[in-house]
Amino acid sequence: MCGIAGSVSWRSGPEADLDTVDIARLAYRGPDALITVRSAELPAPPVALRWKLAHARLSILDLADAANQPMSSADGRYWIVFNGEIYNHAPIRAELIRLGHVFRTDHSDTETLLNACVQWGRGCLDRLNGMFAFVFVDQVAGRILAARDRMGIKPFYYRWADGVLSFASEPKAFLQRGEVNRSALLDYFNFLQIEGASTFDASIRKLPAAHCFELVRGAEPVPERWWHPLQAAAHGRDLADADACMGLLQEAVELQMVADVEVGTYLSGGLDSSVVAALAARGRRISTFSIGFTDDVPGYASELRHAELVARHLDSRHHPITITPQEYLAAQQRVFRILDEPIANEACGPLLLLSEKARAEGVTVCLSGEGSDEIFIGYRHWHDAHRVQRMLGALPRAGVKAFLALGAPGLAARKPDWVAWMKRHAEGRRIIWGGNDALLREDPDALFSPAFLADARDPYAAVAAHCDAPACGSADLLQRLSAFDLQFRLPENLLARVDRMSMAASVEARVPYLDHRLVEQAMRLPLRLLVGKAGEKLALKRFARGLLPDAIIDRPKVGFTIPLHEVLNAREALAQRHLILAMDDALRLYSPGFRKELAAGRVTGMRLWPHYALASWWSIHRA
Repeated sequence: MCGIAGSVSWRSGPEADLDTVDIARLAYRGPDALITVRSAELPAPPVALRWKLAHARLSILDLADAANQPMSSADGRYWIVFNGEIYNHAPIRAELIRLGHVFRTDHSDTETLLNACVQWGRGCLDRLNGMFAFVFVDQVAGRILAARDRMGIKPFYYRWADGVLSFASEPKAFLQRGEVNRSALLDYFNFLQIEGASTFDASIRKLPAAHCFELVRGAEPVPERWWHPLQAAAHGRDLADADACMGLLQEAVELQMVADVEVGTYLSGGLDSSVVAALAARGRRISTFSIGFTDDVPGYASELRHAELVARHLDSRHHPITITPQEYLAAQQRVFRILDEPIANEACGPLLLLSEKARAEGVTVCLSGEGSDEIFIGYRHWHDAHRVQRMLGALPRAGVKAFLALGAPGLAARKPDWVAWMKRHAEGRRIIWGGNDALLREDPDALFSPAFLADARDPYAAVAAHCDAPACGSADLLQRLSAFDLQFRLPENLLARVDRMSMAASVEARVPYLDHRLVEQAMRLPLRLLVGKAGEKLALKRFARGLLPDAIIDRPKVGFTIPLHEVLNAREALAQRHLILAMDDALRLYSPGFRKELAAGRVTGMRLWPHYALASWWSIHRA
């Protein structure tokens, strides 16, 4: 929907104290209106606090100027800046009108959120169905409320310094830059991201998904959790069938199709995006957008033909894009300029190109399929881990250790992941954490310098904080994996990718699978409805029968793959080595042995990717 930025101080001082952020740096997030309001410019400036609120608007709902932000209440006491969409704003608005609130816009969800904050304070969060990051200001009480949605679909960064709270949708809006957060760099290499509260800038924090904070008269922010994915699963997997979940999925898509601009869908040709497209196409003709590599890339199988099959089945206005490895690298270089902290997700470039194509075709909102794998158990290795844990639970630990001491005969070559899980079990650790497993694919001592490893924090500490949360107390392994990824990998990797790439093209991406009601219900589905001999994501596949061709439902899960073996081949590795080594000259991350491998161009493909992504970001934003 937009970009937000601002600053708040409870101290007296010059207005320049509040000039800590610049909304113009986020203008691409909201090209329809760029507005800044200062409390000092009001007819009656507040006494309790001073503030500067700024908003870059991408007009999607209630396109009138009256719906612009920053927005105030009718009496001028309350103000808000808000990024996102409240999908259930209409019934909340009706309730607020019955309670006596007066509305000045026709159907702005921003005004509904503003009045909900006035009426219920922090309690309004439980009523909201949507994606959001906002700051609400009560000028008389000297109080602010800052909140981020349950799934972390919308970003929120903040800095607390010298009694001033500064915040923004992206770090690039902050005018001052802090030191590189070296202690968090190992997080990046383990998870291809940094955990939920930290950033690459040591002076900037992220408000984690499903967290909020309230400040009164200048107390330092202390974020608090206000929702958990497993909070409705206290009685375990107690649903009899998947009907309620699938009904909620249909409702979520309908709610997220509501807009005053055209809504389309990203369509990979996989099950998740195809189901969303099929539901979105009920009763209307939609635009769909797909991307893939040319067929001449060695070792790559394009999914474009599957997307085209779905598009023909739905009679959508289909817009496929075909790219070469060279065009992919060119797009990724643009991505690294957009990202002000690196996300080592190789699909960013294609998503940027898709979003730009959607915008060029007059589509301002696109539905996406993120979240389905996490709630319906779509990852094969999660299913495998579940099977291994059940097996290990029936074996004495001494027997497992003896089997491993023999070299895991018959298993080591066929199932290396299983052996790694068995080793962790033998050591008394959790066998698996989540989507990006917290385990370097290589020996850290071989990759990194002793000095860097000594400075780096333990990445498992962040993981354990999620897995050992009280809400996970009675959860089974697959519930824990789902909850972990919903709070960790999704908001700061997959959803961060979707937000940055779509907003860079002035397109809003929406994610129906992450309607919180659907997530809560899915956590209660019996395992027999999710995984079994027939594979994974069984409930969604059953639902898709009749919606989609069987060829789409029955084909193996592939995911959107990037042929990194070809994109970052030996030739390209040699071309990029100076970039990576120059970064290491500044950061001193790598061991001498790994530096030699890089210099010789022997690190290629997926093995090179996280280092290439970090170095590309570094050369643009930090060198």
